[in-house]
Amino acid sequence: MKKKHPEHVNLERWLVSYADFITLLFAFFVVMYALSQADMAKFKQVAASLKAAFSGGGPSGMIDIGGSTGGNTVNPLENLEAPGGRVMDLPAGKTNTAADPDPALREVKELLEETISLEAGVSDVAEKVRMEYDSRGLVIKLAADDFFDHGQVEPDRDLLPLFDRIGRVIARGKQLFRIEGHIDATEIDVKGYTSGWELSTARAAWLARYWMKRFNMDPQRVGVAGYSHYRPLSSRNDEWGRARNRRVEIVILNNRYESN
Repeated sequence: MKKKHPEHVNLERWLVSYADFITLLFAFFVVMYALSQADMAKFKQVAASLKAAFSGGGPSGMIDIGGSTGGNTVNPLENLEAPGGRVMDLPAGKTNTAADPDPALREVKELLEETISLEAGVSDVAEKVRMEYDSRGLVIKLAADDFFDHGQVEPDRDLLPLFDRIGRVIARGKQLFRIEGHIDATEIDVKGYTSGWELSTARAAWLARYWMKRFNMDPQRVGVAGYSHYRPLSSRNDEWGRARNRRVEIVILNNRYESN
């Protein structure tokens, strides 16, 4: 019988796997190159539109993004942010509007969020306290249907711990701040006050005195104002709406107080 020769081992089989890998890698880079070229074309189109818009070319200074999706045109001078500035996300659904707040005010806001959340439930805080930035600084709106009774200057005593937590944070800072009082339209002729101006100012002044006494605040940091019923928070002409308009607002100003 003829003797069989042993089968030859193919030591080059790895080349098949290597060739498959190289093919896939080549396909990957082709796809990436195609995508980059598409983006480059889009960027060139946007750049041309920007140049035309800001140099006075093009209809009404509009920027046409182009593309096959039929997107909207954008006016470079149009404010795309919410009225009042940038929207800030806060716990419990609160939203603020601001235009690049001062870092010191941002720190105060964060401290207040943490501190107030310890005092009440998240949903309760959302109903009572709202914070937003405007051109003056950080505005803290304390408004709820149980803050002030009709014609009363002092808030409900059960809410004093909330005022204490807010005042403690403000006392640590260096910013000037103003307390603004508000009333509802039915409080104009409250007995003991000649007009709504006096009652609204008295609410703000009470809180200023309370904080200065409790936290030894420098009175030169504090301002007081009253707006009567002319800046309502709620337009509802029912007890709930009127109660929310009986409120105080604390405006932590952009200015810092430098003692002599």
